[in-house]
Amino acid sequence: MAALIQQAYSRNVSVIKAFSSASGTSMVQLYAPGSVTPWDRTATIRYYGFITSLRMSVNIKSIPESQIPNIQLTDDQTARMLAVRDMEWKEPRKQIDLFIKNSQISWQRIASLSLLNRLPYYHVNLLQYLTDSSSLEVGNDTRLAARISDAGYGLLNNTDSVTIFGSVQEEATALPTDERDISYTSDFSWELGTNSQIILPANPNRLQASFVNDSETQNVYLSYNGIAQQGKGIALLKAGGTYEINKFNPYKGAISAVATGNCNLVGLEAV
Repeated sequence: MAALIQQAYSRNVSVIKAFSSASGTSMVQLYAPGSVTPWDRTATIRYYGFITSLRMSVNIKSIPESQIPNIQLTDDQTARMLAVRDMEWKEPRKQIDLFIKNSQISWQRIASLSLLNRLPYYHVNLLQYLTDSSSLEVGNDTRLAARISDAGYGLLNNTDSVTIFGSVQEEATALPTDERDISYTSDFSWELGTNSQIILPANPNRLQASFVNDSETQNVYLSYNGIAQQGKGIALLKAGGTYEINKFNPYKGAISAVATGNCNLVGLEAV
C-alpha cells in the first residue's frame, strides 16, 4: 500500500479592525482561524495561524496632550522607568484591553494599554504584549479580541480613533483523499409548477448536485421521494434559496421538485 503524504494548505490573512466612539465597550474580535473552504476538498479542516505582525495606530484628541517625561542625564534606570510609567498610567488617558479565549475557557484579559494624546499620532507594536517570539501561534479553537474600557477619562469620542492592523500566516494539514474528483457537469434549468416532477433521475456516479431557486416570488420544495409536496421536504425559498448534494451529504437517488407557482429552478449535476 502506498504511503499517504500529508497535504498542506496555507494562506495569508490581513487583520484590520477600527475602534471609534461607536465601538463603546463592545468586544471586537481581532482574529479567528478560518476554515478551509469546500472547494479545497477538505471542508471540515480549520486553519491554525501564526500572527507575524500586529500593530496599533492611536489617534486620541479628546484628552490633553501627554507631556514628555522630564528625564535628567543623571537619573538612574529606575528613575527613568518611573517617569515613563507615570506618563503612561497617571496622566489623562483612554484604555484598550486585549483578550484571548479557546474552546475550554472564556475570554481572559492578557494585556491593557494606555491610549494617550501624542501629536500627531503614534503606533504600538502589540506583538510584544502577546509573545517574546517573532510570531504568536494561534490554535484552531483560539480567538483574539480587544475592547475599549473607561480608565477614568471616558471612552473614545468623535475625535478619537484606534486601528489595529497586521498579518497572519495560516496553515492546515490533511491526509490526501482517495475520492474521485469531479470530471464532468451537466447544467439544467427546470420549469416548475404546482405539480410534482422528477428533476433528476437516480445516478450512481453523482458526486454533486446543486440547486438554486431563481424565482423572486415562488418557493420550491425538493424531495428524495418520488413525489414532492408543497411545504414539506427541502425548502428553497424565493429569491435565491439553495441546496447542494455533495460528499458530506451524499445521495444518488432520484430527486423530485414542486413549487408554489410557476417558476424556474436552475442547477447542475456533477459526476
